[in-house]
Amino acid sequence: MSTLLMTEPTDAKGIVQYLADDQSNLPSGVVQAVLMHALQLRQSHRDVFLLCDLQGHSVSEAAAILGIGRSVASRRLRFARQRMKEVVERICGQAQGTA
Repeated sequence: MSTLLMTEPTDAKGIVQYLADDQSNLPSGVVQAVLMHALQLRQSHRDVFLLCDLQGHSVSEAAAILGIGRSVASRRLRFARQRMKEVVERICGQAQGTA
């Protein structure tokens, strides 16, 4: 089994650049809005969210990288995804109201 290393940036500026490079099919305003809200998550939740949903690691891989149990990583990811879902729904609702 290979050692997993987190090579992508974890600071706000680096994450925005990472997404801009990797997710070029998304409007930059949407990416920035989601990232700004993701960065407001508690660090423990944010770390799992970034590893799994933005960098493509499995929950097991994220748990190994962070040195936590898989069930803990899974709970944190569920929490982060729920918060991000609420943000996206709020952003989409505002966008529909202005159309």
